[in-house]
Amino acid sequence: MFLIPYSGQKPETLSGAGDIDINKKTLSKCIIFVFEVFIVAVFLFSGCGGRRTWVQVTEYKPHFTRDWNQYKGKSIYLMNFDNQANNTSIWYYYSTDQKLYYGTDSTIHNYFWYAFYDAFANAGISVSSVDHPDLTAPAMWVTLRSITDERYDIRVTVQKKGASTLSKDYSIEEALPAEADRSPPAMAQRAYRMTNRLIESVLADSQFQKTITEP
Repeated sequence: MFLIPYSGQKPETLSGAGDIDINKKTLSKCIIFVFEVFIVAVFLFSGCGGRRTWVQVTEYKPHFTRDWNQYKGKSIYLMNFDNQANNTSIWYYYSTDQKLYYGTDSTIHNYFWYAFYDAFANAGISVSSVDHPDLTAPAMWVTLRSITDERYDIRVTVQKKGASTLSKDYSIEEALPAEADRSPPAMAQRAYRMTNRLIESVLADSQFQKTITEP
């Protein structure tokens, strides 16, 4: 055991009530500052003082404008999607005026993954996932590059036998309706329509068709 030599001096103590008053003033300033930061954060998140409206997009169902018979009986291994869109959060994407935000009970990239899965299955494709992968099928994943309620930009990558055979960008646009027509149910249906158009733009692409349907 080590002993610290005693110097003969009394230990230091608080200098008095003046220090306590100073500490109280400092604490009060800190509380006011934190409160002001909180108010500013709420103000910014709400879209410069305006309240954002949530558009729930949890009921997507594939709806095509044509048949995709060339894909029937083909297989795709649908790998995990990647969100690199700087104009989204993990959970939401937004209207360009920041008045609406779109989301599900999962992440945005999962919304698109399940949409592609359901749409491909609806087109007659045998779709596998990372849980039960078909390693003999073309492996495909999507990178979200930019997502707003007026434009979707994605990159589709396909690998066959370990080699990249397709890396291509796809996008679709749709103008906003009049503000009076932007109710959450109407905007959700519009989001589903844009999702269907995006997936059909991929299915209709001749390079994608060749990659998936040919050996």
